[in-house]
Amino acid sequence: MYTFKLQGVLDHRQFLEDNHKKQLAEIRNQLIAAQQKLQSLKGREMNTTAALKREQTTGLSSDQVVAYHVYLKRLIERITKQKTVIDEIKKRESEKQDEMLEAMKRRKILDKLKAQGLDHYRQMVLKREMKFIDEIAVNQFVRNAIEHRGDVE
Repeated sequence: MYTFKLQGVLDHRQFLEDNHKKQLAEIRNQLIAAQQKLQSLKGREMNTTAALKREQTTGLSSDQVVAYHVYLKRLIERITKQKTVIDEIKKRESEKQDEMLEAMKRRKILDKLKAQGLDHYRQMVLKREMKFIDEIAVNQFVRNAIEHRGDVE
């Protein structure tokens, strides 16, 4: 039976890789949520701008126009802030992606070592079996030769 001597290390590296994948998935979910929030803010900005234009055609007091502009200014600030948040999340995503790829490489190295060891073990077992079969064949040949000689005498 083949046992890989570094199986504990391989298991640990697999655990680390799985952890990185999980963290990357969480970061990607955060990115999706942040992008949705950005789209929502942009939608509110467009709706507010459209509402301001509609209201201006019907006549609006200067206080209301100022209120609209203050609200739009705050929306634009929130949009800018949200874009910064998205950029930071993308940076974290990229870093985590690199960490995950490195963990995968390290695990795959051990996987290859394990596969090579298993192949070597199988070849060794096959050689033993062939040697055993050859030995049986030789013994049978010798037995037949002795029996055949005994019949001739």
